[in-house]
Amino acid sequence: MICSNFLISQNLLFNEVLASNDSLMTDSYGDYDDWLEIYNNSSIPVNLNGYKLYDDPNITSWFFPDTTIAAYGYIVIWCDDQLFQNSNGWNSDMHANFKINKDGETVYFKDPAGNLVDTIHWYNLPTDTAWARIPNATGPFTLTTNYTFGANNNPSNINHKAFEEIRISPIPSKSIFKINTNYVVDEYEIIDLYGRIVDSGIVRSKDFFLDLGYLKKGYYFIVFQNKFQNISYTRKIILN
Repeated sequence: MICSNFLISQNLLFNEVLASNDSLMTDSYGDYDDWLEIYNNSSIPVNLNGYKLYDDPNITSWFFPDTTIAAYGYIVIWCDDQLFQNSNGWNSDMHANFKINKDGETVYFKDPAGNLVDTIHWYNLPTDTAWARIPNATGPFTLTTNYTFGANNNPSNINHKAFEEIRISPIPSKSIFKINTNYVVDEYEIIDLYGRIVDSGIVRSKDFFLDLGYLKKGYYFIVFQNKFQNISYTRKIILN
């Protein structure tokens, strides 16, 4: 079931922002643009058709396409004022019609009826530093250099040793990725830039191959999970 009424939309919230992305990650056009993340803190998917974002009431709001944010899922919006990059039919990144400024700004999120869903405000954000809710979804906004694009913000989910011991090649790839995990992981999920899980599986060996050739070209994230230690960590992959 997919819901979009006012009560359900109150479970949608701003979860993270990177307002000065100088060197951390690029969109599918190779640009180091700034971005906002929205999280659905409920067990019900929400269709975002008609929802809107804006940072200035005197300019035209940016409306979401007909897309759904999964239950307990994430959606990331690039704030670069480059609408032409949406010309691929929304199959890749989402680009808003405004830019955000690290020196200070407020962004508003409203539902189709005009009800305010959430706002986010910041000032003087350092370059390559995120402003994120910690604990994820429920905590206050906190400065962190451990950005978690489209993923859980909790510090327990960040394991640098494990991150370094996971090797994925080649990147980019047309279809098949070779994965080596010297660290114990149980499962993986492939997540697109809408925050949707598009593939998942059980990890049965430290070395395995993953064929994602059936997916559309673009950027994805592979989230590895270790259920015993209750940690997960994310790597970016590219299909070309």
